[in-house]
Amino acid sequence: MKNKTDSIFDLVKSYAEKNGIELQGRIAVGLSGGADSVSLLLLLTEAGAEPVCIHVNHMIRGEEAERDETFCRELCKNLGVEFHSYRVDIPALSKERGTGTEETARNERKRILINAAKEFGCRAIALAHNKNDRAETLVFNLARGTGVKGLGSIRPYRVEKGVKIIRPILCLSKDEIISYLEKKGQSFVFDSTNSDTDYTRNYIRSAVLPSFERINASYLSNINKAAELAAEADDFIDKCASEFTKAGVFDKAAFEKTHPAVIKRALSMLYERECGEALSEAHLTAAVDLIRNAENGQRAELPNGVDFICENGSFRFIKRVSPVNYCIKLVRGENDIPHKKCKIFVENVNSAPSLSSYINIYKKVKRIKISSDIINNGLFVRNRQPSDSVKYGGMTHSVKKILSEKKIPSSQRPDYPVICDAEGVLFVPPFAVRDGCAGDGGIYLTYCEYRG
Repeated sequence: MKNKTDSIFDLVKSYAEKNGIELQGRIAVGLSGGADSVSLLLLLTEAGAEPVCIHVNHMIRGEEAERDETFCRELCKNLGVEFHSYRVDIPALSKERGTGTEETARNERKRILINAAKEFGCRAIALAHNKNDRAETLVFNLARGTGVKGLGSIRPYRVEKGVKIIRPILCLSKDEIISYLEKKGQSFVFDSTNSDTDYTRNYIRSAVLPSFERINASYLSNINKAAELAAEADDFIDKCASEFTKAGVFDKAAFEKTHPAVIKRALSMLYERECGEALSEAHLTAAVDLIRNAENGQRAELPNGVDFICENGSFRFIKRVSPVNYCIKLVRGENDIPHKKCKIFVENVNSAPSLSSYINIYKKVKRIKISSDIINNGLFVRNRQPSDSVKYGGMTHSVKKILSEKKIPSSQRPDYPVICDAEGVLFVPPFAVRDGCAGDGGIYLTYCEYRG
């Protein structure tokens, strides 16, 4: 008959197999010395893995923190396991960054673990989150306000910065972990800050979750099952949204046929692709409203210098940038425009190459005739200015309106090239040529855009 520790190991092994978690090879283990991480280390060793233990001393608890580091070092020495310790002055770093102690410690721990896993050739990082942690996180997310992703709480595994993070004991409760260590005769350390209810998670652990038992004695398993179901639904939405965002743009027609949950997730994915951060519900709503009601060129300004813009019936996120200001004198021959994928050729009509020679090379070509006096008196190309206009067809037209009507993306309009002389805008390539500029028609002005 199997003893209690055998059944715990079988439970973890089965959970790992079900969730695609491999318990072999070099695995970086976040080892604090507490019951959870110690049991994780023992179970990984039992599974035949090669643990590389990483301990982070946050320098918060003085002698107690020193005790924890010594305990972890001795435990690894006794087990014949590789051990590395790191020290970070979290109180000082928290003050410097203006972030909370918990947040700073969590971020630094994550950074150290990812770097250590890469440095020591580990195939994954193993963390010791359990059923209780998953329930606490779900309640925490629910209280703060969350969607289906937050209800999914802690996942069995994820990938961050190219490193797989696994949680093999997410299937165990705290009571099962303590029982496992007692059966093994293995000691562990206790973090005194865990009883400090000024920390939100500690308050949830000590005051909120126990009250659920009055409703249902199986609350812990039930909350974890709810988290699993939410995570499954979230993964499905992710899959649908990933298909929807392959092109990196939203088509309005496709938007009208797609479920709102998928639309919002796709928007979040594309925004995160631009700036690496999540999009709030309020900003998601603003983006959805823009899709429903926007006219061409309209945009919504979002945090982190990102705009969500409407361009010819499609919508996309772009980083907000200041237009590149330039003004270049045009000379006879070939003229490059820095930062723009185009050239302008100024040539005598009698000696210029045939138009077909340009058409064979460039994606877009437009040739006009201008008076010889214009080039002699000075001709230049610059980026469009807000007040620019050009007179053609007997009427004055705003350059901004011309570009909008010709469906030039709004993101490309601020630094769009316009060709000018002393009188103002002469040519908005390839769309508009000022009335009366041909004169003797002695000069060809050939505008060419590169392919690709």
